Amino acid sequence: MPEMHLIMDGWRGYLLQEHKNQALLEDTTYITGVLGVALPLTESGAVAPLSEELKKQILHEQMLFESFWDDAVQTVKDTAGKLAGKFIDAAAGIKKFGEEGWAIIQQLYRVATNPDLIPNFTGAIWKVNLRHKWRSGLKPILEDLIQRLPAWDMPNFASIAQKALDAINKIIESVSTLSGWKSAIATAGLSIGFTWIWDKVKDFVESYRAWSKKLESDESEGMAEQFKTWLKAAVNSTFLNILKTQFAGMIEKLISVSTGVKGWWDTAVSAVGGVQLVINALGTSLSRFRRYTGGGKKINFSKLNATPT
Repeated sequence: MPEMHLIMDGWRGYLLQEHKNQALLEDTTYITGVLGVALPLTESGAVAPLSEELKKQILHEQMLFESFWDDAVQTVKDTAGKLAGKFIDAAAGIKKFGEEGWAIIQQLYRVATNPDLIPNFTGAIWKVNLRHKWRSGLKPILEDLIQRLPAWDMPNFASIAQKALDAINKIIESVSTLSGWKSAIATAGLSIGFTWIWDKVKDFVESYRAWSKKLESDESEGMAEQFKTWLKAAVNSTFLNILKTQFAGMIEKLISVSTGVKGWWDTAVSAVGGVQLVINALGTSLSRFRRYTGGGKKINFSKLNATPT
């Protein structure tokens, strides 16, 4: 009977899902390292029994993870009939993300599903990209402007610089609190955003540094007035204008995991004006892991499609 066949298929699917959920709940390394869910410990340091509330949180986080990667990974049944997963067909992946984009998405997924690689990847992003563009680039310039501009009768510009510094610090702090795969995605988004803005303001930063050196060697009133004249035009037309009107809003989208990987990728490419800048932001850091995660090495998809019961 067709009805009985459907009932039996539904029952088998239920039992299989129960088995997958149980396997997920027992994998503490995956739960903490990939999903980023902290687990309670006993006095001896062992993982304490999971409460029903914590189980629901773990399964919810797994659903969020799967939902984000849905456009890049599909579920299949292996020869034994068990649910597994694999990347979508290469042609479909290239159609969705472009050839270079598809290569990056695959690498980013491999990093995001490996708890050993996530902190190495985020650390590489900071070392290769963000340290130069933020800590040694934008941040000290903003701090210098905040201190210098009020004394030069430019309090409005100083206020804008302060708001920009506060907003960026807040964004960085919010990303630093993330863990697991969300940390990998958010840090990648941060890298893309800083690569974009650095491309816009690097000429200003270099000129500002050059003017600062001139003032150190020539403290005359004439030199100071020349600097003020240049600065008043430059901060309004390029530097602070970009920070206050575009950067913060774009970064908020790039560190979010609410849109799915296709939406995230499209936002990144659209926000920065092309694929090449995204590649510049992520390519170097991702390439460090290719020899560990590529080359046909099997990817563990066993946690795909765990859902609450």
